[in-house]
Amino acid sequence: MDKTLLKQARNLNMRNGRANCPFPPIVLMTDDKRLPDPETAIRALPRDSMVIFRHYDHPMRAELGARLRTICRARGILFLVADDVSLALKLRADGLHFPEYRALSDPGIYRRIPDHLLRTSACHHAHTIRHLAQLPRQNRPDGVLISPVFATKSHPGSAYLGLQRLSKMSLLCHAHDMQPIALGGIDGRNVGTLRTCAIASVAGIGF
Repeated sequence: MDKTLLKQARNLNMRNGRANCPFPPIVLMTDDKRLPDPETAIRALPRDSMVIFRHYDHPMRAELGARLRTICRARGILFLVADDVSLALKLRADGLHFPEYRALSDPGIYRRIPDHLLRTSACHHAHTIRHLAQLPRQNRPDGVLISPVFATKSHPGSAYLGLQRLSKMSLLCHAHDMQPIALGGIDGRNVGTLRTCAIASVAGIGF
């Protein structure tokens, strides 16, 4: 892992993570296309990391998830399952992650998750954060992955948020007791610019 990226992410986590922040500095997002070998990537992570297991289209998703969960548990790395409550419970995951459309179309989903599990949501627009903020505290996610911060390889040419909107969205998260996590196009060359934002953690696929 890029040492500059890791150092800056740790600094952000110490400065902006609220007391007893449940999220570590680094969050790895698995991806069917861009991360075909998630096992190697996870083994390369520092211990203060978290993995969000997506691989939605993998033909043996449950088996792959079980293998990755075992690796994460052995290394003390948090493991969240994306958009599958039954699989998360089966694997005894540390939490669940949901895409933005689930947060908007089924906000009660967080209420139906056991309290001891971490809960995160993807967020691409400020109105999504405002929508979540209107929910009772127990119905909100613990963390919000705000993306895309910068231009990304997975969506070349697509619009991205930039630092000004990221800053506003991260402050909005903090105001409503949700930890902001930055995702999208972040690397060792630009991670230093996130110092102007109240980001608690840094997420990515290509770490």
